[in-house]
Amino acid sequence: MTNQIGGESTEQKTAAERIEEARQLNRNINQTLNTIIELFQKGDYDNVALLPKQMALLNSVVTESQKRETEFNDRHGTGLAEGDIDFNLLRREIGCRLGRIRRCCKS
Repeated sequence: MTNQIGGESTEQKTAAERIEEARQLNRNINQTLNTIIELFQKGDYDNVALLPKQMALLNSVVTESQKRETEFNDRHGTGLAEGDIDFNLLRREIGCRLGRIRRCCKS
């Protein structure tokens, strides 16, 4: 914690940094997946052999991210009281479902 009045506490700064890291990671994953999809749609299969290695790396990053999120929530809580609706989780789930529908409709 900081000793300065009105300053941001160390825990809050760490939380904000972790949230930004997670957001950046999510953006990077989305960019990578979009690039792969675009290459496949163009018929560029030259780098297909690299996909298993890239997917393994992606899985390990997502797993590590989920582990850190769980540790953070265990330490600081989720900010939700029992019975509260987690709108961020709902948005994410809806986004994933819309993404699957979008992919199905394109093929």
